[in-house]
Amino acid sequence: MHAWAGAVLSGLLAILGLSGALLVFEDDYLRASFAPARIAVSADPATLGRIAERAEASFGLDAIRSIRFADAEFGLTEVRLKSGGGAYLDGSGAIIEPWSGNARPEVWLFDLHHRLLAGETGEIVTGIAGLAAVLLTITGLIALWPARRAQGLRIWPRTPQRRELLASHRNLGLMAAVPLLLFAITGAGMVFSPQTRAVLSILDGPMAAEPGIAAAVTAPAAGPGDIDWTLALARAQDEFPQAQIRLAVWPRGTRAEASVRLRQPGEWHPNGRTSVSFDPASQTVLAVHDARTAPRGEQVYNGFYPLHAARIGSGLAARLYDTATALTGLALFVLGALGCYAFLAKRVGAFRRVRTA
Repeated sequence: MHAWAGAVLSGLLAILGLSGALLVFEDDYLRASFAPARIAVSADPATLGRIAERAEASFGLDAIRSIRFADAEFGLTEVRLKSGGGAYLDGSGAIIEPWSGNARPEVWLFDLHHRLLAGETGEIVTGIAGLAAVLLTITGLIALWPARRAQGLRIWPRTPQRRELLASHRNLGLMAAVPLLLFAITGAGMVFSPQTRAVLSILDGPMAAEPGIAAAVTAPAAGPGDIDWTLALARAQDEFPQAQIRLAVWPRGTRAEASVRLRQPGEWHPNGRTSVSFDPASQTVLAVHDARTAPRGEQVYNGFYPLHAARIGSGLAARLYDTATALTGLALFVLGALGCYAFLAKRVGAFRRVRTA
């Protein structure tokens, strides 16, 4: 089962592993590419509000889907458009690099990793590949653990013989099994988000399922209008004074709400999961969601993205985790290549022997 499934999926997993390893250093690449990315930007509502208003003036009231704001560590503001594509802005809100579709290399690479350049269908395929990677890792451990001491822990094969390639495949798989399981589970969990959330809701305990304990609150309907982002960001900051403003999300329809995402101290997610929703017509607050008081299952799910994408913060520990994540992606690439080559070599050899006979 491990051999045949691995042969079919090895190419796909190699693509996901290599693209994931490169995406770890996306911000470093952008800092090297654009000087404004290396300039700190104040995260106060007035500064970010001016950036949002200038972006709205540049692209149009109904064209923007969301904005991810710059901060003291990364100076580019990223605009995503409803029509696809986007732009990078500097600290004043000026456009420094627009693009359409997947024209930017890092955007193309993310689409390859997340959707295989195939939209929603590709996203489902990557989710299935993640689940398959979990199965491959577990079956590989079962099959190879008894032979773990046969040839030591050599990773680089001494010769191109199939026996040596399989030994390298085995040793690398044993060494990388735990991080591979982590990234495969978190990746597949994000693709199949509703199912993952349903499973994790078990952690909330029986009280969460009782009537009245977690009753849904229906927010008032929003009206059409041009939201004042400086005012909205200031009100969101008032709701969570210690939080950092990370995202502004435009209404998805004529009577839809706008929202602000914030990152509170203690939240792992780089964009935070705390949010404040607004009525574009009246600028009033419609709903507030505090991620730190969310049910336990939701808080666990909120950790999937930062763990999977190596976005757990800054400092030495974060850089070490970045390195470990990139090495795991490279290990997945090498495992797929070695496993596929060894599998095909055996079948080709058997075919030649049959033809000779």
